[in-house]
Amino acid sequence: MARSKKLDTCWSDPATPDGAAANARLVKLMEDHVKAGQDKRVLARLRGWPPTDILALLMQMRTKRARKVFEWLSDDVGLPVLIELDPDLHKVLFEAATHSKFRKLIQKASRDKALETLEVLPEEQVEALIVGRKDAKDLRQALAARRDTATAHMRHGVLAVPVGWTVGQVVAEIQVRHSEFGALDAMFAVDEGQRLAGYLRSRDLILNPSETPIQDIVHRDTVVVTGDTDQEDVLNLAEARNMQVIAVVDKDGRFLGGIAPPELAEIIWEEVEEDMLKMGGVSPRSSQFDPPVKIVKSRLLWLLGGLFGASVAAAAIVSYEDALAETAILASFIPVVLATAGNAGIQASTVSVQTLTSGTEWQGDLVPRFFRELGGALLNGLLMGFAVACLIMAASALITIDRPILLSLTGLVALTIVTVIAAAVGSMVPFGLRALKLDPAAATGIFITTSNDVFGVLAFFAVAQWIYL
Repeated sequence: MARSKKLDTCWSDPATPDGAAANARLVKLMEDHVKAGQDKRVLARLRGWPPTDILALLMQMRTKRARKVFEWLSDDVGLPVLIELDPDLHKVLFEAATHSKFRKLIQKASRDKALETLEVLPEEQVEALIVGRKDAKDLRQALAARRDTATAHMRHGVLAVPVGWTVGQVVAEIQVRHSEFGALDAMFAVDEGQRLAGYLRSRDLILNPSETPIQDIVHRDTVVVTGDTDQEDVLNLAEARNMQVIAVVDKDGRFLGGIAPPELAEIIWEEVEEDMLKMGGVSPRSSQFDPPVKIVKSRLLWLLGGLFGASVAAAAIVSYEDALAETAILASFIPVVLATAGNAGIQASTVSVQTLTSGTEWQGDLVPRFFRELGGALLNGLLMGFAVACLIMAASALITIDRPILLSLTGLVALTIVTVIAAAVGSMVPFGLRALKLDPAAATGIFITTSNDVFGVLAFFAVAQWIYL
């Protein structure tokens, strides 16, 4: 009994059956307290909880009630919870009722944490949240930069030291300012005009005497980008040069900050996430918390495009109405053809998009690559067509099928042609879009599926008329 009571008054390990059940009871209890407006009882139960456990509780509650609990939390508890929360989820807790709460927490947050939070909140609310901060002007300038630029991913807490210092002075500076960094990922040296002189490694400080001038050991082969450089270009540059630290400068060459491994990992994830959304025909700015109107704005255009393509495919099918009326069994092949064309096209286009976005494209290999895709598609099509032909012949032994051999041959030839066409379209369209200065990721998903539906239906009925009818 004592164990059950304990489980009901604190957050438990959700990986265990008892813990999951106890957490579910606690969530229900806390939501009942919130619904009844019993803020004192809620805060009493949360007293002494670590921020990670409070956050785990909030994420299990309905968003409306989680916002209310967050609003009730004291500032010294709410700020650690806000820091633990993924920045993309900050907007879940933000609404008119929690505006004042967010403002107080933003006033106390570090510069980087404040930026992470402000970037995902409504732009019209940002100014009211930062008024009163000493670095408000700096925050405005940082937020004005595009979200997908190098500036957005700078680690502003990196250490920048005068190039005229010695190793001993740098070590002393680190000792004084160690609380600002958490983890010191990058060190840069700058001249009197704040222009970048190079970068330092930790081992440079360890292996050299304290009186060694920094200018004698600084590495000059620094990878440098400007603040408005696209984040995808930053990532490609880091990969091409095999560098984990990149310096960011302004248009006059003055040092702004650095991009270290945590930021590079963040860029990688954002690029992957963006491509995944585009491949599904969804705006990259979409999230799981979008209201219905925003969902319509971000998806309707793609759906209408898919509807148009499907209508063209349907028109192609209608044009062969007489053939279908004469031999109804051909209709059973339509979903097989559409699925095969769509899958083959998606596979080919995904590989092409990955090649283009990763920066591993080999310019002279474009034509050989195209023929490799066609060769692979031809083999895949023949194997799938042969499998379908075998199924038709096996089915003809059990049920009556008109001219099963010709029908089997139709399926074999049609699937082979459809697969080759789909692979050709899927592999080349991303390169075509890139040549038109469009995002190659837009080639996948609805675009490829729709185009291959049309080509697939036309190819199938053309083969059917040639062989079977």
